Amino acid sequence: GIEIIELPEGHGGSEKPDEAKTKRIEAESLMKGIQKDVHLVALDQRGVTITSEKFSEKLSNWSTNASQVVFVIGGSWGLDEGILSKADTILSFGAMTFPHGLARVMLVEQIYRAKMIERGSEYHK
Repeated sequence: GIEIIELPEGHGGSEKPDEAKTKRIEAESLMKGIQKDVHLVALDQRGVTITSEKFSEKLSNWSTNASQVVFVIGGSWGLDEGILSKADTILSFGAMTFPHGLARVMLVEQIYRAKMIERGSEYHK
């Protein structure tokens, strides 16, 4: 199953937010709910790009070797370096910037696609 947890952006509605402080607040909030024995995957445009088939293979391996696979998507300014340094894997959907809401939909679709690939379904073609 998939559980989606959405946290508020760290700027608290400020009209002139501090980018570094906002990312740090978001990182602290994100890390509070993440246990130590998970496989942490951060989505960041500086991460590696892989095919859907390779993602399916990796997701299967991560799921076998960890209690959970946890994906984190940053807010408007992305993820704090503190989270990126703790991530077991950093993935990218490409060099373009996407809104985090769209990245979430893309991630859920890729997880579904990965499971269909694992089952041998033709969905991913």
